[in-house]
Amino acid sequence: MKKRLLGVIMMLVMSVGVFASYGHVGASEDDNMSVEAMIKYAIEDEVFARAEYEKIMEIFNIDRPFSNIKRAEETHMELLQPLIKKYDVTYEELDEKDLVIPKTLKETYEVGVQAEIDNIAMYEKFLKDKNLPEDVEETFIKLRDGSKNHLSAFQRQLDRKY
Repeated sequence: MKKRLLGVIMMLVMSVGVFASYGHVGASEDDNMSVEAMIKYAIEDEVFARAEYEKIMEIFNIDRPFSNIKRAEETHMELLQPLIKKYDVTYEELDEKDLVIPKTLKETYEVGVQAEIDNIAMYEKFLKDKNLPEDVEETFIKLRDGSKNHLSAFQRQLDRKY
């Protein structure tokens, strides 16, 4: 069990090294974010999650819960589009070669749980900013709440299967 947990932690560390300022990793390290930076981190995190879930479905030849969560990530990306346009936000495109996919299905669920915890923490950090414009705040609340649902879905998979 300890070796497996260590492997999951190592995968997360490797992905952090690849994306040192990308998505929730960048947001966790940025203590003086503008609204534009928050939106940038949010879209990057959603893009990364969608790409990761697509790759996991391909590699493990599995559909649920990843297909449902992938569609939700696409909805999250759509929710961010008006903000990206309004606040003139640019962000880095994801290169699929930068994805770090776990070796087992169980590890994908464990990584999914941690990714959603990190995503929720990112939105909670954003929502502490008392100067958030109302449209941004409303969108971040929807995205945070969606991530709570994803967290539950991944945790259910772990609880049922392992």
